[in-house]
Amino acid sequence: MTLDTETNSLHPFVLKCNVSACYQEVSNKTDQPWITVCGHIFCASCGLAELGKLPAICPICSHQLTSPFDIIQSELNPPSHFVEMVLMGLNPDDCLEAARRGISFWQSQSILQLSTAENSVQATRSQVVELQSHYEDKVAGMNREIFSLREECHRLKEENSKLQNHKSEVSANQRAQSYSNIDTKQHVEDKSTTTINTNASGTIRKQYPRPSIPPHHARSSRNDNLPQRQFLGKF
Repeated sequence: MTLDTETNSLHPFVLKCNVSACYQEVSNKTDQPWITVCGHIFCASCGLAELGKLPAICPICSHQLTSPFDIIQSELNPPSHFVEMVLMGLNPDDCLEAARRGISFWQSQSILQLSTAENSVQATRSQVVELQSHYEDKVAGMNREIFSLREECHRLKEENSKLQNHKSEVSANQRAQSYSNIDTKQHVEDKSTTTINTNASGTIRKQYPRPSIPPHHARSSRNDNLPQRQFLGKF
């Protein structure tokens, strides 16, 4: 295993299209990506749409791209002999400048991806805070509604209890009144029966005043002129 392979396996870094709406991984599997002189990279479709005609403007930093060498379609994984031969014969200063520019490109892409990740995290945090506030308001509203329903339930229970007590009192009064009416009726019937029985037995009779006899009638009796009869029988 080479040092490059070990480094890639331990700390993989994948270039992605710098258009935020795309942000897909770029590679040579489909088409060669587009790279600008200002240090930005685009997938084949975004590069063709944004940089297909010169002059063009970089959609990331608005850098003016006028020269054909300001935009290239590059191979990200060129053959090893190309890498070995591409800088041969060049001035050492040019080789160092090319190496510096290549390292700066990777650094800028790392910073760009880190910034994009931070923006995504910040947006996610904002959404979380907004959702948390929304659900806290919802929970508070539901708690208020629950408290109101509990009070309403308690009030209805008290009203129901009072109504039951009132019904019990009314029922008790009605039973007492019914019993009183029955007793009164029974007393009247008993009294009526007693009067009827008393009149039938003759023990109680209504007394009427006897008529007075005139004096001239009181001197003689009807039996005074009758002859006296003797009792001839034996005792």
